[in-house]
Amino acid sequence: MVLHLLYGQQQLQNCLDLLGADDTVLVMEAAVVEAVSGSFSGLPCDVLVLDESDSNRARSDGLRVTDTAGLLDLITRYPHSVSWS
Repeated sequence: MVLHLLYGQQQLQNCLDLLGADDTVLVMEAAVVEAVSGSFSGLPCDVLVLDESDSNRARSDGLRVTDTAGLLDLITRYPHSVSWS
């Protein structure tokens, strides 16, 4: 059970190779999602996007949005986290 904090796209493939069903990927910047569109389909785990502008809005790509409170909740629920840039 690992929380993967994705800050950039350089290590994206390394991150994707290590994902398990109990993991969660949190994309720290919405611009990363646009840069790697399609990479998150078919993953075995949840993918969320950190976005402070409106955590209740739906994204057109189907990914869920969370805010700082959601980030803090994830950090407390996961025993391990890995940062990817």
